Amino acid sequence: MTEKSSDDRALTEDPMKKRAYPRSWGRLYERFCAEHFPEEKESILERADREYQRLLAGMPDLGGGANPMAFNMETWFCMVAFYEASGRRIGGEAFQTIHGRHIDRLRFLGRLIDANRDRWVYRLFGSFYAKYEKQLRRHREKGEWTESWDIVRNPESRSEGYAFHLTGCPIARHAKRYGYEELLPWLCRTDHVLAEVMH
Repeated sequence: MTEKSSDDRALTEDPMKKRAYPRSWGRLYERFCAEHFPEEKESILERADREYQRLLAGMPDLGGGANPMAFNMETWFCMVAFYEASGRRIGGEAFQTIHGRHIDRLRFLGRLIDANRDRWVYRLFGSFYAKYEKQLRRHREKGEWTESWDIVRNPESRSEGYAFHLTGCPIARHAKRYGYEELLPWLCRTDHVLAEVMH
């Protein structure tokens, strides 16, 4: 039996394992690139990976994995990385297609959850954001999580659904600072799509 050469290994190994951007999103972007930019796919992936690493190196103080909201920034950086890597061709409408495929994997939730009927969903949301507020307060007192999301839970005392207001968003700040404001509505729209899945 002969040992595989490094070239052979490179052909058989999963290329996504070498990427810095989130694997869950990376697979979807890879598929989109294969469909729309097949001849440029590998170069786009390489550039996106480098851009994602650059963005990650400038990550604001969000608390990393200890912050349950921090994954949102990784999603945003992935979006920006592929936007730039594709010469701004993989923009908002492309993200809508890519996110649609992401949501397709979550549609089973609609069979389990009817948010018009199941009040436990809102208790779960309430518990999550109450815990997040406590964590945020605790870390801010220590001078940490300085750039994280600021929220106000149900400021209008609504009785239907679940409501909270974002009063500070690191994604919005990054978009405004670096000129990506046209992408923001497409990312923010994902919350509405998930709400639709849960009726």
